[in-house]
Amino acid sequence: MPAVNRTRRRQIHNTPSELGLCGLRNIGNTCFMNSVIQCLSHTTELTRFLRAHHTSTRTATSKDQQILHEFAKLIQEMWTTNVHSVTPMELKRAFSTKHRMYSDYNQQDAQEFLRFFLDSLHSALNTGVKGETLNIDDNLSDNKKADLTWEWYARHENSLIRDLFVGQLKSTLKCTTCGNTSVTFDPFWDLSVPLPSSSRCKLEACLDLFIREEVLDGDEMPTCSKCKTRRKCTKSFTIQRFPKYLVIHLKRFSETRWSKLSNIVEFPTADRELNMASYGANANSNVHYSLYAISNHMGSTAGGHYVALCKHPVSHKWHEFNDNSVSDAIPENCLVSSSAYILFYERA
Repeated sequence: MPAVNRTRRRQIHNTPSELGLCGLRNIGNTCFMNSVIQCLSHTTELTRFLRAHHTSTRTATSKDQQILHEFAKLIQEMWTTNVHSVTPMELKRAFSTKHRMYSDYNQQDAQEFLRFFLDSLHSALNTGVKGETLNIDDNLSDNKKADLTWEWYARHENSLIRDLFVGQLKSTLKCTTCGNTSVTFDPFWDLSVPLPSSSRCKLEACLDLFIREEVLDGDEMPTCSKCKTRRKCTKSFTIQRFPKYLVIHLKRFSETRWSKLSNIVEFPTADRELNMASYGANANSNVHYSLYAISNHMGSTAGGHYVALCKHPVSHKWHEFNDNSVSDAIPENCLVSSSAYILFYERA
């Protein structure tokens, strides 16, 4: 439901540093979509591509291509001089045709929408070829296995969206009986990190929980490839390949969405301040990221509202996008709050 906007509306200017400061009208509980679109609009390489994308309807043959077509049209309009608010009706209509759960006007989860939306953009642009089976020699080094797995994945899933947003996770399974270790490598589009029980924590504490070793026992016991029977094992994650744009989802909602955590997570806001090196599978001291957008969820599970906080690529000033309202520049020290839900970082 729309919230009262307490931020001062910015004065209208027409300089290059004001392009893109465009609101999106709420067309019925669509603040979740508006918030995500604003974050994607401030994803520099994606918007650069979309602004140059030829939006001929004749090429939009599939439902996913229609979504891409409408999104490109919307981004082009949002980054046009003297345009200060637009209505994303055609994009919602195209997206609802593919994803029927969005055809009504109920509030939806922003992170779930983001995953579906990026998947549609990827499918529309994907030139990959399916069919090849992945076969990897188990005697190869972990890094070689990772490279071959990624190359295989890239041949199947080949698009700008994958280039920008997808990384690779390394999962390590160790048998507590024989000590045998097996590794697998999987692509990830975002990191969904749990929140600790403390009311205030640092983002690093959430990332530590994400990669920490867990014990698989009882019904969760996997089959050890060496023992040939089910064994108690440990499982842990590290990041094998870091994406250009890292999306971090703070898991504030319970699985049933009956409850929401209001912890304040202190996340890095300055340029190059987030250093992900300690979460990598290999020693690498240069994995720095800069925050550029946040999707905030305010309120409870019963009646919440989404807004976006985005850093302008030219002025480097932060603005709040609350549906069709865009605030004046806001200070960086106001970014951290208990409302932060999805964090968007660009690799430095």
